[in-house]
Amino acid sequence: MVARSLKRTFRASRGGGEVQALAGVDARIERGEIFGLLGPNGAGKTTFIKILTTLLFPTTGEAEVAGFDVVRDAVEVRRRIGLVSGGESSGYGILTVRE
Repeated sequence: MVARSLKRTFRASRGGGEVQALAGVDARIERGEIFGLLGPNGAGKTTFIKILTTLLFPTTGEAEVAGFDVVRDAVEVRRRIGLVSGGESSGYGILTVRE
């Protein structure tokens, strides 16, 4: 995984301009490495992961997963990853452990 100058902004609610969720993130994680993403609430961790998993596109910058661009090659990225979301009830409470 490679991220270069990754930025993401959102429109603020109630006409308050923009909120910058990511401000130029650069990262490189080599094949076979295990990493943890730590930071306080609102630091952009979930936004960063959503971009890497093609659930959200960056405002600017680039990211590649397994050599594929997360914007141009989103289908190829999705074929190569597995995502289990922990904080947002995606499947939790619906599926059993076996499922």
